[in-house]
Amino acid sequence: MKRIYIILILLLSGVATYATDVKALAEEATKMYQEGDYQKAIDLYNEMLSDDMESATVYYNLGNCYYKQGEIAKAILNYERALLLHPGDNDIKYNLTMAQKATVDNIKVLPELFLVRWYNAFVTAFTADQWAYVSVILFIGFLIMAALFFHATSISLKKSWFTLGIIMLLVSVMTIFFALKQYHRMTDRDSGIVMTPSVVVRGAPDNSGTELFVIHEGLKVQVIGTLGDWYNVRLADGNEGWIAKTDLEKI
Repeated sequence: MKRIYIILILLLSGVATYATDVKALAEEATKMYQEGDYQKAIDLYNEMLSDDMESATVYYNLGNCYYKQGEIAKAILNYERALLLHPGDNDIKYNLTMAQKATVDNIKVLPELFLVRWYNAFVTAFTADQWAYVSVILFIGFLIMAALFFHATSISLKKSWFTLGIIMLLVSVMTIFFALKQYHRMTDRDSGIVMTPSVVVRGAPDNSGTELFVIHEGLKVQVIGTLGDWYNVRLADGNEGWIAKTDLEKI
């Protein structure tokens, strides 16, 4: 028993030390940013990320630092990563929009059906964890409705509890689907940001491939395939082609 207590104390001590280190690094990075030493702040935020201290806040602040330094592509990359972790944050969305306005390319997005656009906006409003919490709460509600159904003394109450329970169960299943969709968005990360000032998109995964068009740093593309040292990418306007992996960094 004594050995268990010692292990628990060591674990709690380690957690406390880790939390203290995170707080100290974050405070130092914030101080450097406020003093205008953006490169030092960038180094500190990257140190946090290398120590597995990943969070939307870290990526957001890192994006701000890069934006202040005029490194727009890196700013967009980190804003996108922050938005992936916290999709409903309006500050991240606003800063991302401002950074995108500083890029060269003006790609016209293919129009989507209203229902598709609404569905995507709805699903991405919450993270996978948040959708999972909603699903659990709804399932608990279903169990409560089931208990009330079996203990109801009148037909009308049984019908009410049954109807509410079925609705909660169906919505719970639907939110599980949303959670899985968001989880795959997080793990697949099939989009990236062009990091090279100017990139020739080719018709084949080879330097001798036909030159199709040129894109520039800061542009977001979808990775739809890979072959050797090349990515097959699709732009928001539907155009596709191949670019070298060294020209792109995945979100």
